Formats: sequence, C-alpha cells, structure tokens
Amino acid sequence: MSKIEIRNLVKMYGAHQALHGIDISIAPGEFCVLVGPSGCGKSTTLRMVAGLETISGGEVVIGDRVVNGLKPKDRGIAMVFQNYALYPSKTVYENMSFSLRLAKMPKPEIARRVNDVAQILELTPLLERKPGALSGGQRQRVAMGRAIVRDPEVFLFDEPLSNLDAKLRGQMRAEIKRLHQRLNNTIIYVTHDQVEAMTLADKIVIMKDGRIEQQGTPDEVFHDPDTLFVAGFMGSPPMNLIDCIVTPTGIRLSEVEIACDVPPSLTSGDKVVFGIRADDLRPSSEGAEGVPIKAHLDLIEQLGTENLAHFRLGHTEMIGKTDGRTALSAGDTPSFTLQMRHAYFFDPATGARLR
Repeated sequence: MSKIEIRNLVKMYGAHQALHGIDISIAPGEFCVLVGPSGCGKSTTLRMVAGLETISGGEVVIGDRVVNGLKPKDRGIAMVFQNYALYPSKTVYENMSFSLRLAKMPKPEIARRVNDVAQILELTPLLERKPGALSGGQRQRVAMGRAIVRDPEVFLFDEPLSNLDAKLRGQMRAEIKRLHQRLNNTIIYVTHDQVEAMTLADKIVIMKDGRIEQQGTPDEVFHDPDTLFVAGFMGSPPMNLIDCIVTPTGIRLSEVEIACDVPPSLTSGDKVVFGIRADDLRPSSEGAEGVPIKAHLDLIEQLGTENLAHFRLGHTEMIGKTDGRTALSAGDTPSFTLQMRHAYFFDPATGARLR
C-alpha cells in the first residue's frame, strides 16, 4: 500500500489548459474515484499519475517518491483499461503472466502468482482459454488479474466497466469492491457513472472543467453538496433544482408560497435556487411530514420497489418518489409532501451552497 499525493497538478495542451491546479490526497489502501462528465479532466489526471501524459506543472507523489520524471514501469503502478488490451493469440495464463516473463521472473514464482490470482478471481478453469472464448466479464477479470500478479503499489482503473452490459457492470462492481477489501491496495478509479462512484469509493473526487468541485466520502458529496453542480450531478434521479424567490415567510415556488426556514444570508425578494431530492418528495398518503403541495402527475416510472412520479407544480416540473405499491396514474392530482428539513439552497449566480 502506498499513499498518493497530487499537488497543484496542471496540464497544458498548447494554449489550452486542461487541468487547473488539482490537489488530491489519497491515503494508503484508499479507494478513490474520480467522477465527472466527459472532458472534465479525470482521465487526464489518471494518465498523468500513470506516466502516460507529461506533467505541465505540479507534482505526483507515490509513496515517498516524486514520480514526475519516472517511466510508467518504474512507478509501482498497474493499470486496467476500458478495452481490456488482451493479446488475442495468447491464453489467459499467458496474458496474466506476460509482464512477469518480461521481468525474467523464475517460472515457479510466475506459476504461483498466476494460480493464486486466478483462484481469487475464479479464473482457474479458464487459464488455457484464449480471450475470444471468454465473455466480457471474464475478459475484464483477466485484465484485472494481469494487473494484480505484478503486486503493484497502486491500481489505476480507467472506466473499466464501460463496455459491459448493465447486469455485468453490477456484478463486476461487486467483484472489484470485494477484491479491494481482500487486497487493500490503493486504487484510483475513473468513471463518468455516479452510481459506480457511490458504490465503490472510500473517497469521491467530483471534477468539472479541469477543476475539483468537491471531494469527500460518498455520504458527504451526496447529502452535503457544496455546489449546484455537485447537487445536480450526484444522484439518480438528479436533485430537483428550481429557481424561486425568497418571501418574508419562506420561498415562492411557481406561484406557490411555501413556509420554511431559509439561510440567514437571504432576505425577502432575493433570487435563490431551491433543491430537494426525489426521496424527500413523497405522497402525503404515505405519512411523510412536511409542507403539502398539490401535484399534477404527468408520468409514473415503475421501478418495482419504488416509482418515480413526474409532476408539475404550476409551471415547474419536479420528480418525487412513491412506494412501489402506491397506486397513482398519470393525470391524478395527489398531495405530495416537501420534507423541507432536507432542502438545499444555492446562489444562482455562483452556484455556491447557501447554509
């Protein structure tokens, strides 16, 4: 296990600045996920840690070494890519052992390492097969096994599950999590999928436009977002975010007056963005406590254990949740409850959270 320190990391492509002074501290054995939309700089950051991109400014420290000038093979890292990068003409055993043979490791030690890792990843029956005879999930496990046999200080994952279908992604997420709990290596994992980030990470780093918006535990970034972007990005469905006006008694939301406490910095007449998650917007019939509103249902998405209720409050579109057994249909006008103790407020100009 090694700690990783990313200090004031800058990346320039000619006149274009892709990273604007990134600072991330990753403890030994920590699972850190970089997440954000396409073009936010997460893969660039990972490739700079790996040594696949030159560093324009700042430092990358792995363990106690500044690795800026080191080649990838000398950094003590192993990388798992989105496209598996397996040799199609080689067996699973040959793919997993390839880097060890290049390092001229003794054959008995190579066999021990490959067989031990194959047992962990349940690849033992597949060692004599070639990649063409494997499923997508099996190929990804081989790619992971090839990295594990090197016994690296740090694992780097670059969107490794993007090529898998939804069911396999769920299975592989669980396998990667179990693997981390077993090996306890330091991991940096890049994804655009916030569900992957929430389920895998000890620490999430949310990026936008080459900058860090927020970093913290999954619970912190979900329940305590610092910015409007983080609030809207983390969560499925995304948080309801609605422009409103502060009133003497609360807020006015699409011609509806809602009595509530607002941050002390706000005064009557101020514009503010009001946020509330679908989990905190429930039918009054389910016994939720809060401010009741009359909703006009446009659409019900049935998910089994729960439903997503799309409705209009005046001209404002919102999404709430219902129990899977709550019988509602499009066109109904039930009462929903805003659980205002879980409400959020943001500055519409800067996107900063108002507390």
